[in-house]
Amino acid sequence: MSRGARVNIRASMASGALTRPALVIVLIAAGCAGYHIGPVTQRDFKTIAVPMFQNRTLRPQLEAQITGAVIKRLQQDGSLQVESEPNAEVVLAGSIIHYRRSPLRSLRSDTGVPREYEIAITVRVEAKNRHTGEVELKSTEVTGKSDVFIGVDQQSAEEQVLPLIADDIAQRVVGLLVESWTSTNSTSTAQH
Repeated sequence: MSRGARVNIRASMASGALTRPALVIVLIAAGCAGYHIGPVTQRDFKTIAVPMFQNRTLRPQLEAQITGAVIKRLQQDGSLQVESEPNAEVVLAGSIIHYRRSPLRSLRSDTGVPREYEIAITVRVEAKNRHTGEVELKSTEVTGKSDVFIGVDQQSAEEQVLPLIADDIAQRVVGLLVESWTSTNSTSTAQH
């Protein structure tokens, strides 16, 4: 091979070596083109009130747990400031509409006595602008679930998983508010 041919090969290899990093940089920059810093959506409100949820089930005390969990999640998220109803721009109305206990497993010795249940709680939420009456979040159902093993006392076992289910529901509701999703049915599962 002649000296001129070797120089051309080296020159072409060197130019290829320079274009590869440039190509990588261009591809990385193009891949990040859709990303931005800050909120995903624009909301017209910054404050929200969360009055006590209405309990339409026969299970007592659910409204306090779920309302408290939603307020706590909103405070942790920080995207919306929780205010009293007269000071808030938006009011979140919520109703607990279903409490369901479904048997999952039984004892081998007695198939008529379930030892594991699935507890599911469904709430319906809607957020409206207090000043304009405009719906910020249309009526949406959110379900939280958890499995519970029953020892000696079924009521105590259910009481232990209720905070997990309430937090699961709160996480989904806050996600709907903060990210402005407008789905008509949202289901989530919390495992215990």
